[in-house]
Amino acid sequence: MSGDPNRLYKFGGMAFILSGLLFLCRGLLDLVAGPPPSNGADILSWVGSERLAIALVSEVLFFAAMSLVPAIIALYQSLATTDRVKAITGCGIIATAIPVIAMSLIIHGRLVYPVYGMLTTSPDDAALIVAVFYGGMHAVGLMMAIATFVLSLAMLRGAYGKRIAYLGFATAALDILGAYPDAIGSVLTLLCQVFFTAWFVAVGAKLYRMPVLRDCDHG
Repeated sequence: MSGDPNRLYKFGGMAFILSGLLFLCRGLLDLVAGPPPSNGADILSWVGSERLAIALVSEVLFFAAMSLVPAIIALYQSLATTDRVKAITGCGIIATAIPVIAMSLIIHGRLVYPVYGMLTTSPDDAALIVAVFYGGMHAVGLMMAIATFVLSLAMLRGAYGKRIAYLGFATAALDILGAYPDAIGSVLTLLCQVFFTAWFVAVGAKLYRMPVLRDCDHG
């Protein structure tokens, strides 16, 4: 069983990197599709012209969220001995964000994926779907900002080091900014996503190489 933590760190590290890259792909797809219009009829036209990019957003974001499950389990394991309270808080917030993403995607998918032949064709329904989805993702952005900040505080001590922690602080600030894409525009939103991905990749790479202390190492 002594090898189990090692496998957990490696799997969790790869999951963190994959999740970060998939979130970045979502940001690029959003840039391609452009922001949604502000009324239902225009939203339906937007969906018609950008259907592939919007459909891929649903798929990519789903797998990004699912990759977070093993990632945060491994992250908690790596931080629990350093700062258990902050590890529980930060990882718990990310765990809470996962079902928010999943439910938002179920709603978002009704724009492009038919269910038993039913597809959104009403302008009012389209406007509601867009409002709920982007409202949900706004909440996720703020949750990720808080979680990243708390986890970065925990990373100041221990194996992660100050560089990753300081990158996390910058990412948390940009996560807050990125939670308002309608106010900052597509290009700046993508820049915020780049920092988000960079922190995920840095944490994942560190997790993948994380040494496992065995009982004999304490002697």
